[in-house]
Amino acid sequence: MVPQVVQVYLVTAFFELCTIAAVIFLHVLGNRLFVLAIESGRRTSIAFGATSLVLGLAGLLISTLLLEAEAALALGLVSGLAIWTALGEVAEHLGWVSPLSRSAILLYVPSLAAWCASLLLRFPVGLVAAAGYPVSVWGLHLLRVRVLARYGPNSLAATIVALFNSAVAGGGLALGLVKGSMLSGIVGGIVFAMAIWSTLEIIWERGMAKRPWRTGYRGGE
Repeated sequence: MVPQVVQVYLVTAFFELCTIAAVIFLHVLGNRLFVLAIESGRRTSIAFGATSLVLGLAGLLISTLLLEAEAALALGLVSGLAIWTALGEVAEHLGWVSPLSRSAILLYVPSLAAWCASLLLRFPVGLVAAAGYPVSVWGLHLLRVRVLARYGPNSLAATIVALFNSAVAGGGLALGLVKGSMLSGIVGGIVFAMAIWSTLEIIWERGMAKRPWRTGYRGGE
């Protein structure tokens, strides 16, 4: 028989892995749909963003009505992803916002403060999750883009950011396990997925900075 304590950690780890897989899948699916929308033209991109925003806000509203914290958290996170897609990915592609502008920082700081206040005031978990996802991803995105734009992907600063993101990912995973609950497993999984995705973005940019397409292909090598 597996001890009760070990069972708790196994269940938590299971939910962490499921959350990581789900977030990565949703990111890949959303990115694919986003690319298709871009290729179809500006109007399609706007329609895609508007649909994502409506679905995200609807999911946020529903999550505040759910009685089970785990279900509210999961729906809130998915809603937050949809809201981020609309207000972050689509808006940036259309040129409405830029992570390199000073206004992006001025907008992010009060948004982060408002989210922290929602934690302290114990707002519904679905609302906190839905707001926390875009705030967290936007913060990682701002840090990564601004550092890469100023110092380049092969710089020491970019390496430090990648290490910081990796530390956040590992910390989220460990804290989720230490807490030992389904709720902490989901939160730990989402923190890991967001932070490690940002790290992979830096690694990708570093590889692309070397312009591998210019090296050509030599048969037999």
